[in-house]
This record gives sequence, C-alpha cells and structure tokens, in this order.
Amino acid sequence: MARELKQTYDAIVVGSGAAGGMAAHQLVMRGLRVLMLEAGGQTNIETDYKHHVPPYAFRFRGTIPPRERAAYCYAANEWNKINFLDERKNPYTTAPGTQFVWVRCRTVGGKTLHWGLVSLRFSPQDFKSHSYDGAGIDWPISYDDLAPWYSHVERLIGVSGSVEKLPQIPDSVFQPMVNMSCAEEFLRKAVESVPGRRLIPGRSAIVTKPGMSRPPCHYCGHCDHVCQTKSSFSSLGALIPPALATGRLTLRPNSIVFRIDHNENGRITGVSFLDRLSRQEYSVRGRVVVIGASTLETTRLLLASRSSIYPNGMANSSDQVGRNYAEQFMGPGFTALVPQLAGAKYDPAHPDDGRSDGSFPYFVRFRNIGKDRSKDFLRGYGFETDGGSSSYPGFAHYMPGFGGEFKQQVRKWRMAPVAMTAFGEVLARPDNYCELDPQVKDAYGLPVLRFHVSWGENEYNMTRDIMNVCHEVAAAGKFENVTMRDKLLAPGWSIHESGTARMGADPKTSVLNGYNQAHDVKNLFVVDGASFSSATEKNPTLTILALAARASAYIAGQMKRGDL
Repeated sequence: MARELKQTYDAIVVGSGAAGGMAAHQLVMRGLRVLMLEAGGQTNIETDYKHHVPPYAFRFRGTIPPRERAAYCYAANEWNKINFLDERKNPYTTAPGTQFVWVRCRTVGGKTLHWGLVSLRFSPQDFKSHSYDGAGIDWPISYDDLAPWYSHVERLIGVSGSVEKLPQIPDSVFQPMVNMSCAEEFLRKAVESVPGRRLIPGRSAIVTKPGMSRPPCHYCGHCDHVCQTKSSFSSLGALIPPALATGRLTLRPNSIVFRIDHNENGRITGVSFLDRLSRQEYSVRGRVVVIGASTLETTRLLLASRSSIYPNGMANSSDQVGRNYAEQFMGPGFTALVPQLAGAKYDPAHPDDGRSDGSFPYFVRFRNIGKDRSKDFLRGYGFETDGGSSSYPGFAHYMPGFGGEFKQQVRKWRMAPVAMTAFGEVLARPDNYCELDPQVKDAYGLPVLRFHVSWGENEYNMTRDIMNVCHEVAAAGKFENVTMRDKLLAPGWSIHESGTARMGADPKTSVLNGYNQAHDVKNLFVVDGASFSSATEKNPTLTILALAARASAYIAGQMKRGDL
C-alpha cells in the first residue's frame, strides 16, 4: 500500500542532472519549496571515486572486467561504473531492424558527473531551421529569447572559450580559453587551408580562473573520472549544494518515480514513486511537477502515466510523446599522425595529457549556413577534434609492431596524433520513436521502452560529405598513418537524445509551449532534451541548462501572480 508524504511542495522536480539540478536550483533561489526525486543513490565527489588511480593499477587497465561487461553500457569504466545502471536488471528493447544504445546513469547529479563538457550555444538559424529548409518544425522561441539565459547559466557554471563572432556558433560569456596543442595547431592550418572553414578553441564547462565558488581546473586530464575539485561543471558539484544550503530543497535519492498523479479534472496533484531500496511505494503532492529525468526516462514516465483522462499517456493528446526522436550521429572521421612532430619531446609546461574534456578544438559547421545550400542534404555537422596523447596513448592501437621496437614507436609519435570525429544533425522524424514495451518489465516491475529508430537518407548523404572533408583535411596537412572511419555508430551512441516531447507553437503537433509547459496540463513542465524541437549539430547540455533556468523563472513568476 502506498504511503503519502505529509508535506505539499511548491514544486516537485524529477531528476537531478543538468535539467533537474538547474530547475531545482533556480526554483529554490526564487523562494519556492522544492522536493527533488532522484532514482539513483548519492555519492560524495571528494571521497567516493578513484579519480587519480592510473589505468595500470587496474587489472584490465580501467576497462570493465569481462565478467561484468554484460551489466554495463559502453561508457562505463572502473572509475565511473558506480553511477551506471545494471543493464540486465534495467533492460530496453528494440523493434526488428533497430539497433540502439541507451546510456543511463542513476545517481545524484546524473550524467553531469562525467559528461564531455562541450558547451555550445545554438544559433539563431538553429531555432528557425524549418523556415530555412522546410524540415521538422521551428522552435516556438528564438535565439534572442534564450540568449539572456545562456549568459545566466555560463556565469553560474563557467565556460572556457574564445570570442570568434561566428553567427553559426554564438559566443558565450567566457572564462579564459585552453590553448591548442602543437598537433592541434597543425590540424588548424590544414582545416583553415580552405576559406570559410574554422577550427576554434574548445568551449568547455570548466573554471579556468579564480573568483568562482569552485577552484580553477588544475589540468589533471581525469574529467571523466568525476572531477574531485568540482572545477568541471556537474549538478552535484555546482547546483545542488547551494540549493540545499537555502533550506528550501529536500533531496530524496533512491526514489523511482513511476507515475504522474492528477485529480478528477486532470490537474496534476503530484507523483508516485518507489523507494529503490525498500520497494515501498509513496505518493507526494506538489503544486507543480517539473520533469528533468533525461529525455528518454522523461518520455517513459509520460507514457506510463496513463489514465481514463489521459489514455494515451500524460500530456499526449497530440500523440507526439515518444515521436520525433533526434540526436547527432557519430562515427565518421579520421585519425592520423603529424610527421613534423615525430620524436618531439614531452613538455611538462604544456601537458597535452592533462587537457580538460571539452577544451579540444572544435571544427565549426560550414554547410547550409546562410546562403550556402547543399543539394545533397539538409542541416549540417561539426567536428570534435584533438591532438597529442592522453595519459593512455590510444593511438598505439592503430600502430603496427610488437615488443621493444613497438614501444619505441609509441614514444616517438606520442606528441603527433590528431583526430576528427563528426557530429551530424539527425532530422526529427515521427517514425523515429519509442514506446512502452507491452510485455517486458524492469527489475521493479515497470514497463521498459522499445525503440524504433534508424538513420535516414539525409544522414547517409551527410556522411559522404563528411568523409570528403576528412580526406581534404588529411591531404592538406600531409598527415601520415591516416585511418578513415566512414561507418555510423548505432543510434543513441552520442548520448544526445532529444525531441520526444517537443515544444512547438501548435498543440496538435507538439507537447510543450515555449516555456516548456505542457499544452494539455498547465502545471506540468518538461525541461530536459525531450523538449527540443530539433537537435542541431551541437552538444545539447548548455541549451538544456538555459531552458531549465528560463522555465523555472517563468514558474516562479506565474506562482507569484497566482496563475499556477
């Protein structure tokens, strides 16, 4: 039997990562009493992770031991596996012909504990891409609507980078940038040998100068091991502690929300959740419910909240919940060596192996911008690049040889590797969708998601153009040991899923309005990537944070006026 918590909250926030963490932070800072429900457990950033344990200290060099491999997604390793779901207990299914990879964390702070830190603003054209090329729908907001919230978020979390004044990638409020390595400077010259193409310093969610509540990055290069000093942004390191300090945030970990509750009039009254450890069911009341559980978990919750009033799932009169799945495809690119750097000595003053995630150079989109129109595909792509070696010389996997001679070759080329990996926009299509599997349930008895997702002609045409550009860059740089990759990785690999509860101007073709508020029910908000009208070629986290902050300010204002 479910137990009802006695307190009624101003807002219930589901999820504690980028979306949920920012929403809770902004709401409590505006005076609201907030309950945050997180499905995973809580960790201590300073004590619970093996930040600086080197790969050679693990039997399998930091990779998941073979006997545990089936339990984890590809992103898990010995440093971060405590945050990832056991996939055997938490399955998902795929329709015939679908390959899909769903990377899931359950922990306070979510995937912000070990995300890639790349922080890019969407451009004015991104918000109105349908008007530009006819595909999908326009966002119901403009760049100018979100620009102040980008700035607000950047001042709060810290974003390093350089002012470039490029319309397709607007500048942020920057911390000092991280300089390029020697190998990356050679790559920059090769990229920019073609007019109109730009390779710019990476834009990373790290602190690089004193003056914030978190110390500057010390460039250990272990961002994905969870940043011990909180210099890289995470919800657990930057948002939740000050929110808790107000006394207005109640954080409840190990709480799996399985239903959004409503009254006889269809108005949201709160949520029901399961304590992950005791298996006890609870219900709790709130004036507003804000969902930021990550795109696909949010979708799952909306679909699972069926009732006689909402027979197709919560806020789904448009039949758009679960549809229009979008992201960026990954895979195409190349790796190579810069011959001029053969035998170059490692310089401790410029430690290439200590770079922060997200600070590696970014090859900016140049296709289908302004008057430039490709006849072969819509939208565009950017490249995340890098040069030099990390503490583990991964380029060695591509080198021939064995034994002492092989080791000498690895040392010789240690400073010389360069690489480019494309991120191409996946068009939102209604036939790329997820639904509740009618038969399969997880370890808690809850229905799992089934995916119907595939790449389309536009993605494959874009890939051909990407590979042409890769060959041009490699030739211009006169690189050696070039290895081209033209295969697309499976859908979901980018961990940038979006669009399955999209915002739009028309309630018949969208789920949310421009303030992330459900068209069907006034006191329900979705603030994660599910709300995106289109994916763009850019990493989504900065935009998720900005949307969550903007929606939270709207909620607080509406409550103050008595409209919520």
